[in-house]
Amino acid sequence: MSAFKDISPYLSREFHFTELEIARIRYVVISFLSETSKLAFLFTAFSLMNRQKELLAAILVLLSIRNFTGGIHLSHYLSCLLFTFSFLLGAVGLSELCFPPLWIQILCLAAGIPVIAIIGPVSSDRRPAPSPKKSNIFRIIACMVLLVYILLLLNVRYLPFRNLIFWVSILQILQLVAAKLIKVERKKYHEKIHKNIPV
Repeated sequence: MSAFKDISPYLSREFHFTELEIARIRYVVISFLSETSKLAFLFTAFSLMNRQKELLAAILVLLSIRNFTGGIHLSHYLSCLLFTFSFLLGAVGLSELCFPPLWIQILCLAAGIPVIAIIGPVSSDRRPAPSPKKSNIFRIIACMVLLVYILLLLNVRYLPFRNLIFWVSILQILQLVAAKLIKVERKKYHEKIHKNIPV
């Protein structure tokens, strides 16, 4: 983003933005370009497999839960892209190959509600953790979303992408558990390092 650095003096001079405001604008621009390019890659890849509709449905279900629970956060663009691609491809693949009975799906999703309520949300180490009040709100929303999916599976017999909804939800819950374990282990490691640093 060297081009953005070049216009930073202009933004400061013409619009009287502070360094913090310019940094925030830069973050928004980089995030937008990063996410847009990832979506373009994903859509191209899934189009080659003729799975565009499945991709869009999977993304919608994933965002409806992940936005409120968090999950595994990777620091590099390529690793994040590959992880997202693998996650969505795995969900679509499982939805087409594995069809658990309805009662198992409902049982698994119902078990996911207390999991989310206990360990969610898991935020990125690069961002400030949400306040306890916001965390509680996020937990409630995520649990309600999962409850809505359970009710849809129970009551809508010909629900489009019903198996995909199940697998995306389950994989996101498993990802949340993995993210929490990684965060706990990372915290223990840093505490151990600090204890061994001589004063």
